[in-house]
Amino acid sequence: MQDIRKPYSHSKSKSLLSSKVEAFESGMPYEEEVDDREAVHIPRRERRRNIDSMDMYPRRARSMGGDMNTPSRDIDTDPHTPYRGMRSRRDPTSLGTWAFIGTIIVLVASVLLLTFVFNSATITVTPKYKDTEPISKSYVFSMTQAATGTVAYELATTTLSKTKTLALSQTKKIQAKATGRIIVYNNFDSNPQKLIKNTRFESTAGKIYRISESTVIPGMKGTTPGSVEVTVYADSYGVDYNTPATDFTLPGFKDTPRYKLFYARGNGAISGGSSGDVALVSQPDLDAAKDELMLELTKEIKQSLQKVTKPGTLPLYNAVQVTFSDNQAAVMSGQTSTYKVAATGYLALVNVASLAHALATDNLLDYTGAPTKLSYTDQLSFTLKSDATIYSDNTLDILVEGKPRIVFVTDMDDVKTRFAGKNRSEAPGITQKIASISQIEMSFFPLWLSTIPVDKDHISIVESEPKR
Repeated sequence: MQDIRKPYSHSKSKSLLSSKVEAFESGMPYEEEVDDREAVHIPRRERRRNIDSMDMYPRRARSMGGDMNTPSRDIDTDPHTPYRGMRSRRDPTSLGTWAFIGTIIVLVASVLLLTFVFNSATITVTPKYKDTEPISKSYVFSMTQAATGTVAYELATTTLSKTKTLALSQTKKIQAKATGRIIVYNNFDSNPQKLIKNTRFESTAGKIYRISESTVIPGMKGTTPGSVEVTVYADSYGVDYNTPATDFTLPGFKDTPRYKLFYARGNGAISGGSSGDVALVSQPDLDAAKDELMLELTKEIKQSLQKVTKPGTLPLYNAVQVTFSDNQAAVMSGQTSTYKVAATGYLALVNVASLAHALATDNLLDYTGAPTKLSYTDQLSFTLKSDATIYSDNTLDILVEGKPRIVFVTDMDDVKTRFAGKNRSEAPGITQKIASISQIEMSFFPLWLSTIPVDKDHISIVESEPKR
């Protein structure tokens, strides 16, 4: 390969130079010969621009003393300038920097919100308690306002009914008088009026009824008539005396001023009157139906009362009592063949605070009357006397047996008030001042806090009682 630093032996430039010299010496014009040989390209190394020596602000250089006679280019409009369309500008802040700054702001805001807005504390309270020795003692339970030494209770009731149509399997001669209830009014004066036994009352249909006992109608009070409710019986047998509610006069006052101002009105139908041969339900059929319906109703009543609960009370499910009413008289008098039984169940709900107070008085030597409650009440049993009726007796003697736990009641709102704004280190001293608490535990949110919030709405109280 030919060294490019030495002239080629057949260099065109050498021959052209000789021709140009000869033409110059002779004074003849030089005509360049056409050489159709392919030119040889010699690569050369371009020199880089030195950035350090470049004027980065040509406009500023001109304004600060450059050559004003030298044509200048406007960097904003000259298409040859590398700064076209650019003015003095700074390097923009990178996206990563802004993301970092935003993250820091969010973290700081979150910490502040958790510390001062969404902060909370949970105080777990373990109350003082006493497991009693086995109890077997009778206590007096009172349905009215409990007297000293008695345990208060109240009643829950439910009523169900069932019917059964029976066959008319026998014929019997029946003679019965219709009966019913009426209300007698005194609109005459303020003086009471006595009515003797067998006083007559005449219905609008002209039928006579009588009262079986003497009674007194109270006098008027102002413009309000005096009134009394009585039972009347038909003056004779037969279905003709059966009637829906109607008005009555007193024939004994006829032709006197009292006749129009003493009167009566039926309080329901008057029924039961019959006479002659009547198809009836037999007594054995009626007794069988009664037993069947009563058993079904008793079972359903007790199931229904098993669902009854009320805060602060202890239901005596094993002491449920049921009463019954039926239309046996109407069935046996031939008025109907459909036997109907209604059952009402009664459940005693014992006041837990009252019972706990009675048990604490008997079982805690240092008890001073502080509020208490009971746990493990499922281990208590209650036995009524066989002749006791919880729906009518004002007081009941009930045998209480079992081994409950007596727990002292804590005022949770008072606990919040005492601990609000306090530091964890102050908890032991505060706990010692609350007689109903044996110990407490605290937890905070967020975890770095150690001071209970001032706002009581941010404080939760949880009661924890150790198991046996």
